Amino acid sequence: MSSIQITLPDGSEQTVAAGTRPLDVARSISPRLADAALVARVNGDLYDLTRPLTADARLQILTNRDADALEVYRHSTAHLLAAAVLELFPHTRLGVGPPIENGFYYDFERDTPFTTEDLEKLEAKMWELQAQDLKYERVLTPKPEGLEKYRKLGEKMKVELIEEKADDIFSEYTLGPRFIDFCRGPHVPSTTSIKAFKLLSVAG
Repeated sequence: MSSIQITLPDGSEQTVAAGTRPLDVARSISPRLADAALVARVNGDLYDLTRPLTADARLQILTNRDADALEVYRHSTAHLLAAAVLELFPHTRLGVGPPIENGFYYDFERDTPFTTEDLEKLEAKMWELQAQDLKYERVLTPKPEGLEKYRKLGEKMKVELIEEKADDIFSEYTLGPRFIDFCRGPHVPSTTSIKAFKLLSVAG
């Protein structure tokens, strides 16, 4: 197996096997750092901790002390909400779920609006899923295959997004048995990386 050179922020270098993940490098530095890690920065770009490194790279491990990591944390929490929605309300259609300055939101399409009682149920389901240590899995999908899949699912908003924004091969993320979404990522490694959240309101 070939080797690659990893350069850390302090200028030190590690020689590791190609395919080593940023999370593996974090563990080699400190178990405490690995536990606190949320996402990596590779050659200046945000990068999943569990995504293999295939070439020489500059690597930084980000924790909740980093603003970019907090944005990823919020985005991953939005995916956790969407997974909970599909568990409790499986006929709901998904829109977008971006992070915002102080949290996140998610657009859903359904026949009846969510109620405050629904929010309580959804938050409880989110904590239930969080405890299952579900992995955020990155999947690469050819654009024609992805469009066909989302058309069959009746996900009109996703079809529009993929037609407008997706590359010929695009990334999706899965979470649990029901949730898959067109998403550039990155995300935290698993739901247990998410330690705190609160659903505050319903709009629309």
